[in-house]
Amino acid sequence: MTISILISCRETYRLSDKEYDWMPYMGNETLVFSSNTGDTDTIFLLQKDTLIAYPEAQSFNGKTYEVVSIFCRHSDPWPPDDKHRYLDNNFVELKKSKDNIARFEFHLSAKDANFYRLTGIRIDSLSQQQTTSLATKSKTYNDVYIIDAEDWLNFKQRSDYVTKLYWSKSEGLIRYDKQDNVYWELIKKYSP
Repeated sequence: MTISILISCRETYRLSDKEYDWMPYMGNETLVFSSNTGDTDTIFLLQKDTLIAYPEAQSFNGKTYEVVSIFCRHSDPWPPDDKHRYLDNNFVELKKSKDNIARFEFHLSAKDANFYRLTGIRIDSLSQQQTTSLATKSKTYNDVYIIDAEDWLNFKQRSDYVTKLYWSKSEGLIRYDKQDNVYWELIKKYSP
């Protein structure tokens, strides 16, 4: 009698220390933003999870990859009856993909604001960009990367369309611009 044993040796693509440096959040921060029209909004970061994703679960020896997710509570951009309420959602992800490339995925949703981007932003292409300085009302940041939205499915026609994110490698999201010349800047960041 012959017994055959099949051993699955999944290859896992893990984030490097240099790639982890792009995620400045611990997952318990409160981010307070102020607009140039005098409005304020708060995003509550709820938790940070690191997990291994199995996109090829049915495949014998399929590849797995590491994902770091920040979950948040944010203002509903389209509240029913115009009554403010909060929703829970994914805020940002840093992950290795099936091609072993690290990418950011942003899911910004806030008061009358949504960032639309179907494709992730490659960390290697971001790190090749020239950083810029940005002075806000509360602080000057010298490690800022500008990330443009994508206009797929004509989202640009929506009033909540966010055109750009300003990402500080050391602080995270510090500003976002809407197409109607309204912008929101981080005025306070604190942890309990």
